[in-house]
Amino acid sequence: MATFDPQFIWFGLVSGSLIALGALGLTLIFGILDFINIAYGEYMAFGAFVAFGLNTQANMPMVVAGIGGVLGAGVLAIALDKVVFEKFRNRSAIVLLVVSIGLSFILRNSIRIIWGSGTKRFDIPIEQAPTYFGISILPDQVAIIILSFGVLALTFVLLRKTDIGIAMRAASDDTDLAQIRGVNTERLVLYVWLVGGLIAGIAGVMLGIDSVLRPTMGFLTLIPIFAAVILGGIGDPVGAVVGGYAIGLLQELSVVVIPSEYKPLIGLLVLVVGLLTRPDGLFGEATR
Repeated sequence: MATFDPQFIWFGLVSGSLIALGALGLTLIFGILDFINIAYGEYMAFGAFVAFGLNTQANMPMVVAGIGGVLGAGVLAIALDKVVFEKFRNRSAIVLLVVSIGLSFILRNSIRIIWGSGTKRFDIPIEQAPTYFGISILPDQVAIIILSFGVLALTFVLLRKTDIGIAMRAASDDTDLAQIRGVNTERLVLYVWLVGGLIAGIAGVMLGIDSVLRPTMGFLTLIPIFAAVILGGIGDPVGAVVGGYAIGLLQELSVVVIPSEYKPLIGLLVLVVGLLTRPDGLFGEATR
């Protein structure tokens, strides 16, 4: 346990930015395909490790390597849909859930085989954090928050102002009705996997920059991401983002009352409490 420090709020914003991104990507996929993709954490890890390979093994600048990792996660999401999920799309959500669990194990161990099981770091300079108003703020953390807000804003513009986004929202509400109104749902599924994969790649690369890379990094982040999705209401992008920041802040502030090693359990606790007290999500969207 520790005494309250404003630094915890800053850490919570950084952590919340990462969780909110992951929750947004996951809830977008659920909105169209109606199943929770357990392998989503591995999409994040894959994007981070592709960026790591480009950065440390191909000696590319971090910005270029990061873009490569994001694109790699997007390609992975589309490829796995075509090779795996498309074959089970007409089956029940339980079948798709089990398939995604299997993919999660395969991807995690593939990362171990390719890049090893130890922790890795990006080849970026380690800077001393300047202090503002008693809060130590690293430039990387500022970049994570700004990039996260930018991606979240672009995603909401996509959903609200573009034909693809409007079609996504329509299909999320009623897929059959969207088809009747002329929406090409097969093409829409492709767009959803691409957007969800790119968001996973961005979240994974930023997570690696904020801490270290390990094959289990995505899997370990799934609990707070799931908690954010459930808290916000499954299928509700706004709720997922708000839930992500709430989980991030609660996890960091929890060290005031509980030992820091129990911090990861906050996500699970919020998930359970959220289901019991707000089963329809923060904004009343039904958790399906």
